Amino acid sequence: MNLSFTICDDNIEHIRDITNTIEQLEISHSVQVSSCTTATELLDKLAQAKSLSKPLPNFVLVDIELPDIDGIELGKKIKELYPAITLVFITSYVEYAVKGYEAKADRYLLKPIKLGDIDSLVQDFLKEQTKVKRLILRNNEQEHLIYIKDILYISAEDKCTILYTENNRFIDYKSLNDYEKLLGDFGFYRIHRKYLINMYHHKSQTKGFVTLSNDTVLPLSRRKEAQYRENLLKMLEKDLL
Repeated sequence: MNLSFTICDDNIEHIRDITNTIEQLEISHSVQVSSCTTATELLDKLAQAKSLSKPLPNFVLVDIELPDIDGIELGKKIKELYPAITLVFITSYVEYAVKGYEAKADRYLLKPIKLGDIDSLVQDFLKEQTKVKRLILRNNEQEHLIYIKDILYISAEDKCTILYTENNRFIDYKSLNDYEKLLGDFGFYRIHRKYLINMYHHKSQTKGFVTLSNDTVLPLSRRKEAQYRENLLKMLEKDLL
């Protein structure tokens, strides 16, 4: 398997340092690194690869502070147009971490980036490739293939459960308890007896409520508020490693 990285940073010295770090990886896969210094150049490069049916990079490392566009907005565009890419924000400022997840970033790395940071990123990526990342739902003689990462939340209704994505809803007959066990390792948390949410789509939390990335507001059980916050922080910390 070939692993490809594209770095977008307006600082040439930082690009050189990150490239050198990536090339020190001791793995059995071949590694390719390319770079660009502006958001426009990066988007053009990705669009050209797609139009020519060439492989997209596995990892895109984006500096949050770019001269021609805010890095967060660039990240949102990348995830919207190329959801399969692993998006990694890089910066010197830890306070940008929460903002990074608004763009659905897969990881956040602090400069200077160490070899261990890149190795952890790659190992997690390779592990994810072996996971079951899709669900197959069958009802009314129809079959629906759903990517787990696209599920915003699941609700328990009278005799069924409903899975919500950005643009669709799917009915299934597994219990919410079944889904809680099935999806616990994928960042899902039971915030209420009726709701199981994908924490990767967390946008904000207020007293008694959680807002998701599509602005859906769901009730958060009072007795689960502290545990939810703790689980969310653990997930963010894990992705920062």
